[in-house]
Amino acid sequence: PSPGMKFYEGAPVLAIEVRSENDYGSHAERELAQKRFDYFAAGALVVWDVDLLAEVVRSYHADDPDHPQLFYRGEYAHAEPAVPGWSMKVDDLFPTADEIS
Repeated sequence: PSPGMKFYEGAPVLAIEVRSENDYGSHAERELAQKRFDYFAAGALVVWDVDLLAEVVRSYHADDPDHPQLFYRGEYAHAEPAVPGWSMKVDDLFPTADEIS
């Protein structure tokens, strides 16, 4: 960091976890749940779990952290109340068959 550079103090209002190949299985699920707990304990309002294999976005909210809202291809995912009025196409998060090959 350059001298005088300032960093944000506090938790993000929206955290996004994009799963990698090691983020599957019961042990990984427990670790991801702990991360969500930590984000919420720090003050985050929404945590997204972007699952590349299932092609789903699980949106967890601080007021109901055990019951995610699911967003699938063809839908728009939002991050209310963390980012009011903002949404994005779920399709934009996942590669197409042409992009993979």
